[in-house]
Amino acid sequence: MEQFNKNSMELLQEVTKSPEDSETHLTDMRILSNATSVVGLETTPKPVICEFCGEERYTEGINLGNRILWCPCGAEPCTCVEGIALHEREIDERKAKKQVEEQERANQLMREKVRKLTCESGMGERFLQRTFNTFIAETSLQKQVKALAQDYTLNFDSMLPKRGQPLYGRNGLIISGTKGTGKTHIAAAIANQLLSSGTAVVCMTERNLYDKIKRTYSYDCGENESDIRKIYETVPLLIIDDLGKEKASEWTLSTLYAIIDGRYERAMPTIITTNYDVSSLIDRITATSYRETADTTTAEAIIDRLFEMCESIAINGDSWRSR
Repeated sequence: MEQFNKNSMELLQEVTKSPEDSETHLTDMRILSNATSVVGLETTPKPVICEFCGEERYTEGINLGNRILWCPCGAEPCTCVEGIALHEREIDERKAKKQVEEQERANQLMREKVRKLTCESGMGERFLQRTFNTFIAETSLQKQVKALAQDYTLNFDSMLPKRGQPLYGRNGLIISGTKGTGKTHIAAAIANQLLSSGTAVVCMTERNLYDKIKRTYSYDCGENESDIRKIYETVPLLIIDDLGKEKASEWTLSTLYAIIDGRYERAMPTIITTNYDVSSLIDRITATSYRETADTTTAEAIIDRLFEMCESIAINGDSWRSR
């Protein structure tokens, strides 16, 4: 009925002077299919019997003079208690269906943007081979971490923020430990599992994260910096591998803060892997110029947000690469 009225308004606005005139004309020109002037006409919709009270329901139309535009939605809802309840349920169902369709379109658009963004991320074939099946858990700690990561993946949808519902809490992970202990493998396994189920994921090293933005500064890049940053801030899952490994600058510090703060405000899941403990990581992501003045304020703000957003997992042991 809402769409019917909208279409009618558009039609009437073609022959009237203003929206106010259209509304007045629309009210004056409305007609029901039980009106004596239209009953029995071939084009007049037949009455529909209410399934609850047995009363006849009639279709509303707009009298355009030489023809009547009948509502394509069918007869008006019955005014009995059950009829009103049914009508309200149908409205809610249509709204819910529309929201699902709109969300799916948004998800598809995000997946396309992420696919385009990550096709040059450098993760390559080695990244694709890092799955839960290829993660060899030999120690009890490794088995525990693998189980936790699998559980995280299975429950990922429930951890995403939903409008009108309380926030999940810590919906991200900080995976720390010495080099070669499987941190990247676990993060990539989570990413690959979610990607296979249709969830958009950006999984990049810290360097690739910055390089993708820097490429937009090129005249012939064809990509926009703000669009790249928005993907980083809004993608369902962002994984930053090897945080603290790159040489820090004022630009990398401010860029990292903007990304993390954007995800913090939106309560979006984030996974970080790093070789460093908290104090070392703060020092590593602090710009060289700030280190000279011992100003770690921004770096500390980044880490504070991450630990508020994420559960912490430590993986230590011998490097797999040296075996």
